[in-house]
Amino acid sequence: MNSTGDIATLARMATMLAVAYVLAALTLLGHVIVLVAGALDALATSYVGLPRLAYLVHRFAEVVRETAREEGL
Repeated sequence: MNSTGDIATLARMATMLAVAYVLAALTLLGHVIVLVAGALDALATSYVGLPRLAYLVHRFAEVVRETAREEGL
C-alpha cells in the first residue's frame, strides 16, 4: 500500500471516530435534558399540588380549544 492509501484510511477512521463521539455526546445531552425536565415536573407538581396543577392544565386546554374554534382551525 502506498502512503496515499494509508492517509485516506487514517482520515476515514478519524472521521468515523469523530462522528461516534458527536453521537455519544448528543445521546448524553438528550438523557440529561429528559432527566432535568422530569425533575422540574416533579418539583412543580410538589410545589403547586396535583389537583391545582390538573385544574390549570385543564383550563389551558379549554382556552386552546376555544381559541381554535374562534380561529376556525
